[in-house]
Amino acid sequence: MMKLPPLDKLEVSVHDALTNKIKKEITESGDSISFSSFMESVLYDHEYGYYMGNKKKFGEEGDFITAPMISDIFTKCFLNVFHKSFSNLPSIILELGAGNGQFAFDLLIAARQNNIQIDQYLIYEISENTIKKQKEIFRNKLTNELFSKIFWVDEIPENFDGIIFANEFLDAFPTNIYEIKNEKIYERKVNFKNNQFGWNIDDNAIPNFECPIDITNLPTGYIFEYSKKLDDWLKNLLNTVNKTQIFFVDYGFHQQELFHQDRIEGTLMCHYKHYAHANPFEFLGAQDITWHINFSQIANVAKNEKCTIGGFVSQANFLINAGALDLLAEYNPNNISEFKTQTNAFQKLISPAEMGDLVKVLSINKNADINTMGFNKNDRTFQL
Repeated sequence: MMKLPPLDKLEVSVHDALTNKIKKEITESGDSISFSSFMESVLYDHEYGYYMGNKKKFGEEGDFITAPMISDIFTKCFLNVFHKSFSNLPSIILELGAGNGQFAFDLLIAARQNNIQIDQYLIYEISENTIKKQKEIFRNKLTNELFSKIFWVDEIPENFDGIIFANEFLDAFPTNIYEIKNEKIYERKVNFKNNQFGWNIDDNAIPNFECPIDITNLPTGYIFEYSKKLDDWLKNLLNTVNKTQIFFVDYGFHQQELFHQDRIEGTLMCHYKHYAHANPFEFLGAQDITWHINFSQIANVAKNEKCTIGGFVSQANFLINAGALDLLAEYNPNNISEFKTQTNAFQKLISPAEMGDLVKVLSINKNADINTMGFNKNDRTFQL
């Protein structure tokens, strides 16, 4: 069993406070709650939730590192794509969940260096602590001119026109957990017994499951995730915006690949100080909890809302299509230290063993017919 680093005193107090809150919720609900409710509390509780507090989450001192933090080549590739799209859309970007702000920072800097006009950069964020940290970083590192382009919003702007970008945003939505037994679907809920959280499987099967899944060839004991919260949020997003191109970048698969017999334990994953494990009942409020996205379901929701799929590729293919090799070639190989650093970072972004194939890029278009260079080769839309 993996030995994880110990919690510090503040993390222990947060864990205990969340434990007591969730215990009370379970008691008031009977004997169990949905995993979605549990995940909502440990990630988004206003007082103690992982994403709402001051805990360092990103970088070497945090729990995980995102693609924009690995290399600015990631961001510059998306800027190449956005620049082409600005011929059909206003030069306005809305980023969903900007994290430590690295993508926004690098994009605004690169846009200025390449004379690409960005009229506004909107950031959708729900954590006041995160917004405060982002503002501090941008004020200290950006010129007044660039900083003046950034605006924070707490809801999606009505009739938004422009580009929407979301990196590792969808996988943080609270999700329910399900288990297949004898070709029937049962919900796995969370209980609290013997002074610890555990799983409780509903006695009754779900007669009409909301997400279309072929379970006939999946074995008993097969576990999977499905988030109605995500579906409902996406429907609302697509009905709120007007003319837009949306980029979702996340860990995930198309449905046939996701629901594979070998993936019997589901995709739920927790991250604490760069250790990955699968126990969501550890370190409440101190660790991240994520799951892999079913991009086929995202595409189905989009199509039902009269939107079109602009493309679906691996992160590696998207970056290479969008000019990553040319950007890498700008570094001088004679500067051995910098060139090695950049090539190692680039490998993390495109290697199948790292993020290259596990992370996908999905584009959704509403009222916009845009041919995006990031999907020119190896587009997998036909698999959705």
